[in-house]
Amino acid sequence: MKKQLDLTQDPVQLRRNAEQQLAVKPEPVVATLSDEKKLVHELQVHQIELEMLYENLRHAQDELEKSWACYFDLYDLAPIGYLTVSDADVILNVNLTATALLGVTRKALIKKPLTGFILAADQDVYYLHRKQLMETGKKQVFELHFVKQNGIAFWVRLEMNLTTATDGGQMFRVVMIDISLQKANDDYLRQAAAMFESAREGVMVTDADAKILVVNRAFTELTGYSTAEVLGQTPQILKSGRQDEAFYQAMWVEINNTGYWQGEIWNRRKNGEIYPQMLSISAVRNEYQQVTHYVGVFSDITQLKDAVDRLDYLAHHDPLTDLPNRLLLFARLEHCIELSSRERKLAALLMLDLDRFKDVNDSFGHLAGDELLQQVARRLTNRLRGVDTVTRLGGDEFALLLEDLSHPQDAALVAAEIVKALSEPWRLSNGAEVRIGVSIGISLFPDHGKNSEELLQHADAALYRAKDEGRGNFKYFSEDLTEAAIRRINLESLLRRAIVKEELRIYYQPQIDINSGAIIGAEALLRWHHPEEGVIPPSQFIPVAEETGLIGEIGEWVLLEVCRQGQCWLEAGIPPLTLAVNLSPHQFRHGDIVASLAAILNETGFPAEYLELELTESALMTRESEAVQILEQLRTLGVRLAIDDFGTGYSSLAYLKRFPLDRLKIDKSFIDDIPQLEDDNEIAAAIIGIAHTLRLQVLAEGVETEDQLNFLKKHGCDFYQGFYKSPAVSAETFIALLKQCT
Repeated sequence: MKKQLDLTQDPVQLRRNAEQQLAVKPEPVVATLSDEKKLVHELQVHQIELEMLYENLRHAQDELEKSWACYFDLYDLAPIGYLTVSDADVILNVNLTATALLGVTRKALIKKPLTGFILAADQDVYYLHRKQLMETGKKQVFELHFVKQNGIAFWVRLEMNLTTATDGGQMFRVVMIDISLQKANDDYLRQAAAMFESAREGVMVTDADAKILVVNRAFTELTGYSTAEVLGQTPQILKSGRQDEAFYQAMWVEINNTGYWQGEIWNRRKNGEIYPQMLSISAVRNEYQQVTHYVGVFSDITQLKDAVDRLDYLAHHDPLTDLPNRLLLFARLEHCIELSSRERKLAALLMLDLDRFKDVNDSFGHLAGDELLQQVARRLTNRLRGVDTVTRLGGDEFALLLEDLSHPQDAALVAAEIVKALSEPWRLSNGAEVRIGVSIGISLFPDHGKNSEELLQHADAALYRAKDEGRGNFKYFSEDLTEAAIRRINLESLLRRAIVKEELRIYYQPQIDINSGAIIGAEALLRWHHPEEGVIPPSQFIPVAEETGLIGEIGEWVLLEVCRQGQCWLEAGIPPLTLAVNLSPHQFRHGDIVASLAAILNETGFPAEYLELELTESALMTRESEAVQILEQLRTLGVRLAIDDFGTGYSSLAYLKRFPLDRLKIDKSFIDDIPQLEDDNEIAAAIIGIAHTLRLQVLAEGVETEDQLNFLKKHGCDFYQGFYKSPAVSAETFIALLKQCT
């Protein structure tokens, strides 16, 4: 390859290079140089110089052509449009990008006025900046609309510079940039910003670490926090504590898996108020699917929930009385049946129909009738427990759902009370006094039905029977239960009179020392002698007394009478005896038994050490800690304490050890079958052994045979009582028996 010559080198250097190239050529004839040869030599050197210049010029031309080609490529294919415009606004040159932007060919643009492609409304903007450029010579940058050949306008940013043409005149170099997308993005961002700030929903944006970056105005209004207070914080600042950790874990699992979560959540305002939100959280990811931000949008749904709750309330309640309606009754009845079945409890459904209500409507108008129904609803509600449900079925029909009953006849007690309550006079706002009645039908679960439909049907059937038999009464679906309930209600009335008329008597069953056979005391037992009914057994009237609360009054009377009788015997010279009195759970748990007993002992003068109080296991275990305190206080008075009917309740060794007891009584059910049944033998022997280990005396109840007595004596039982020695007898008979044994 020939060495390229530098066209810029001086002639001396050029000749030296030519001489060097000529020197390396072989001489055709070796001879002494002459003038002719010198001339030839010079010509050859100039020839070589010319060849070298030509070669260098050709190479420079190639490079120049390449450079121009590259320039035109850059010019034509540049991402922005270039135009050369004369001082008369005629387009002199344009690149391909500009032609593509305007939608025309280069030929269609050359020698055309530039303003022909500017939107007419924006041409004043162009002329204004053109004028400033001409006056100041400073580059002008401005935005305006150009128009494509198809008539579509688009945004362009123009940069105009003033330059000198080859003829010495002025022309413009124009840079044309399509900013339509940027403008669209700007518009979108502006609209989004406006929406962001004007949205009624609260919006917050956090970074990937849940640090709050931006919030809108609704956020500050809904939460009470200012923007400055939450920036850099996490959304935990709003946490109410109503949802547990498992809720938030499940929420984030869904966000991480799907990029989105929506749901109801309770949050806290700055003032501490907790309120419900409907919240949606979206994860924002970059092109590498990495989470960069989280966007939370929420609204306060307090009013919505209130409206839903109100609609739900209206759907399940009677608008006139505010009582539950048939739909809610059915739902609660279903729940009651399920619960009662699982826990083996009783429940009752009472159907009520007002008697003579139509007369009130016809006489005083529907407004008076509505007022009366509202008063009936209030009176029914006030007379029931919180667990019970009062329902208006429509018209003058009501229903009551009684749950957790302890006895089937409890429903009759409620029914009788309602019959009495609704039969009282009613005073209306118009001054009128009216009287109505009520008929009630009762069905029991599970006796009268295993599902809601059966209970409703059978209660309705019982209601019609009650109305057919004279109104103003109640009927069970079963006639036997109706008779038993009426008997129970009558018994309550009789029992109240029995207390006043002193029909109750105290009998005494001897308690015997099992080794000596001596009577060492007696258990005081209550008996009722009715002048017409005869002897009414305790198993009938004691439950009634407990349910009605009369047991408190009766129990205190028994304590007073026993202490008075015991003191009379002491004053009569009868040897001291231990008199045992049963304390009911009601006496033990309600009122101040310690103060009451102290007053009775003080009033009668009976020594406390001769009085023994018997309590059942259930009475002690209901409130164990409180029971221990009461027993300690009773022990301080000096009375003896015994656990009654041991083995039929909790039978816990722990409470035997904890409670300050003196005596343990083995229940009659464990004595009846000894010594025939081995199981009862072992149980009785075990109870005696345990009691003695705990330093307790043991008394066996219900001893009726010599075999039973011998078994108990063999196993170390201390005392017994039962028909083998004597049933419970009057005070006079007891003293006679005592004298016989001494």
